[in-house]
Amino acid sequence: MVKRWHTVTVIAYVILLIYAVVSLGPFIWAFLVSVTPLTYFSHGKHLGVDIMQWPPNINPFTIPPKVFGAPATLYNYLKVFQVVPFARWIINTVIYAGIVTIGNLILDAFAGYAFAKIRFPGRELIFSILLATLMIPGQITIIPVYNLMVKYSLVNTYYGLFLPKLTSVTGLFLMRQFYMSVPNEIEEAAKIDGAGIFRRFVQIASPMARPAFATLAIYTFLGTWNDFMWPLIITSDKSMFTLTMGLNFFKTSYYTFWQLMMSASILMTVPMLVIFLSFQREFVETGVTSAVKG
Repeated sequence: MVKRWHTVTVIAYVILLIYAVVSLGPFIWAFLVSVTPLTYFSHGKHLGVDIMQWPPNINPFTIPPKVFGAPATLYNYLKVFQVVPFARWIINTVIYAGIVTIGNLILDAFAGYAFAKIRFPGRELIFSILLATLMIPGQITIIPVYNLMVKYSLVNTYYGLFLPKLTSVTGLFLMRQFYMSVPNEIEEAAKIDGAGIFRRFVQIASPMARPAFATLAIYTFLGTWNDFMWPLIITSDKSMFTLTMGLNFFKTSYYTFWQLMMSASILMTVPMLVIFLSFQREFVETGVTSAVKG
C-alpha cells in the first residue's frame, strides 16, 4: 500500500512538472528572445547594423530569432522606450486598469450588498434580469456604447476608456454571493446597537468580504490590463494607446521586431504578476471558502 502510494505521488509530481514546463515554456522563450541582440535572427548570424535604421523594403526574417548561442543584452528593454512612447502607454494602461478596478470594487460592492441584505420590491426580478445580460455577447453592445461615447465627445479620452467598464454583472454577482454568507444575526445585533445600513456595510460586512474584494480586484485588473478590443475602438490617437495596442507597433508589413516585442511583453507582464502575488492569499482563501460553502 505504501509502495503504491509512493508510485502515485511520483506520477502526480511528474504530471505537475510537465504541466509547469508547458505553462512556463512560452514565458521562458519570450524572456530569452527579449535579451537577444537586435542583430540576431533565425539563422543566428550577427549583422553589424542597427535593425531600427533599416529601410522598410528590407525583410530581416519575420520568424523569431535564434536565442541559443547569442549573447545576452538588456539593451532591448531600453530601446523599447526610445522607439515608441512606451512610458505614456504604461501610464494610460495604469490609469485605465486602476480606475476600472476601483470603480468595480466600489460600485459592485454597493450593489451586491443591496441585493444581498436589503429587501425592496422587484429585487429578485431585477437581479434575474441582470444575470440574463451575461448571456448577451459583449460584441453586441459595442456599437451602441461607442455611439454614446461619440455623442458626448468622449472618444480619445480617459473618460471614454473607463466609463463603460466601471461596473460588471459578474462582479456584482460575486459580491452578492459573498455578502449573503454574512450571518444576519451579526447585522441584527449591530442594528440594535444603533448602526445604520451604511455603517453595517462599511464596518461589518465589507471587512468580512476581503477575500471577495481581492478576487474581484485581481480579475478586474488583469482583464482590463489585457483588454484590447475596447481601447482599439475608442482610441485612435497614439498618445492614448494602451500597452496591448502598442505591441502592434513592433510588427509591420515588412518585418517583426521580435526582440522588442518580447521585451515590451515582459514589461507588460510584470505588473500583473505583482498584483496576483500581492493578493494570492486572499484569492486562494476565496476559492477554499467557495468550495466549502458549495
